[in-house]
Order: sequence, then C-alpha cells, then structure tokens
Amino acid sequence: MADISSARGFIAEHAHYMDDAGFWEAHAARLGGPVIDLGAAAGRTAIPIALLGIDVVAVDSDPEMLEVLQERAEGTPAAARVTLVEGLMQDAALPTGAALVIVPMNTLQVLVDPVDRAQCFAHVAASLRRGGEFIFDLAVPDMDAIEWAIADSISTGRFRDPVTGDVLVHTAVFDLIDRTSHTLDFRVIVERADAAGRTQRVERRHLVHLYTYDEVQALVASAGLTVLAVHSGFRGERFTDSSERQVWRCVHQGSTA
Repeated sequence: MADISSARGFIAEHAHYMDDAGFWEAHAARLGGPVIDLGAAAGRTAIPIALLGIDVVAVDSDPEMLEVLQERAEGTPAAARVTLVEGLMQDAALPTGAALVIVPMNTLQVLVDPVDRAQCFAHVAASLRRGGEFIFDLAVPDMDAIEWAIADSISTGRFRDPVTGDVLVHTAVFDLIDRTSHTLDFRVIVERADAAGRTQRVERRHLVHLYTYDEVQALVASAGLTVLAVHSGFRGERFTDSSERQVWRCVHQGSTA
C-alpha cells in the first residue's frame, strides 16, 4: 500500500463528515465576498464557495494543505476565485473589507494560548467590513466525561475512502486533560485497509483548547464584535445546557475597515 500524504489523508479521513453540508456556502451566498476561510486545509469549504463565483482567501499554516487545495481547484472555475495565504489564524496577512470570515470544524480549538485566541478574534474583526460576519463552530466541552474516558480507545466510526475504496477505521484516545487551562491532549488513530487486505496505520496527535460559552462571549466582545446568534447545530437548532456543539454568528457593526 502506497503512503498517503497527510494532506490527502485529511481529505479521505473527513470525507464522511456532512453535518455542515451547505451551511458555509449558504452564508457565503447570502453575504457575498470576499470570504476568508481560516484553517482552510485542503479546501473542503473554500472550493465549494469559490464554485459559487465568490472570491475566497484560503488561509492555512501547512503549505502542503494549500498545495493540495490548489491542485484540487485547478481546471475548475474555483481556481480563479481562490487566493492562498500561508500563515497562522491569529496573524496571517489578511485583506480588509471581507464580507465573511469562517472557521469550520472546531479549528479555533488549535489556539491553546490565550494571547493567540484574543489576537485571532481581533485580527478577524479588523479584516471584516461593516456588516461583515464571523461564523465558526466549536465543541461544547464535557470535562467530566472526558476525564472518565482518559486512556480509553473510543471508536469514532468506520468509513470508506470515496477515491480508493479503502476502509478507514477511526479511533480516538484522550491522553491528558487540564481543567485549569481547558486543554485536551488526544490522538486520532486511523487504520486503513485496501481490497487486498493490506493495512496502514496513521496516528495524529492534537492539543486543543476547549472553549466555554462564556469565554467565547468575552472574546467576541473584546474584539468589538456583536453576537447575532448561537445555535447547537447547522440548521438553526436551539442552544441549550445539554448541547454538544456551539455555532456562533457574530457581526462587525463598527466603521468600515
């Protein structure tokens, strides 16, 4: 079995995720462009938005991800609409006057340093035009449940690679949780098997920050943004104390950047 790059592996490993299908495109169509996609990875959301005829600035710190994004866009109308920017969410070179900034798939959780979190929200606010929106989703942390599951192997699904047909078995292991800093150190393990029975195992380690609702509210306010809505899903579900996801829509109501 040939080795698969981390960027192409990312595409296959997340191909099954459809919870937010159409969500980001609908908001981009509503607000127009340009759209800034922070943590764009290999273009899961940037390319579909660009195919709507909307200009997208795709930002990622991994040059391989951006290279694969460009390859996937080539030969389609999206190629002329996507601008690639290599950099971190909190200080990448962003244009001003954006209609929409998005951060899908819990990507803000990679900001484990509180200074980086505050800087990122302020950076986003500075890039938005008046009336522009900042939309992002985050997991709702259940600290007790995570602590109980430390060191356990948690099955997170069995999926098929839509390109190769390989079967991917996903497992997560929580290694360490810090209740003071709200950080979680965990591993994602993907075991790939092809039709010939050959197998490949990939293990990715992640350190993430678990945001509370109140913390996000404070970050939004400190950046000078206003909360428009918070939902527990991508179809406008009501947010409650038992929600497992928080989907935030914020607006820049100040003067034009």
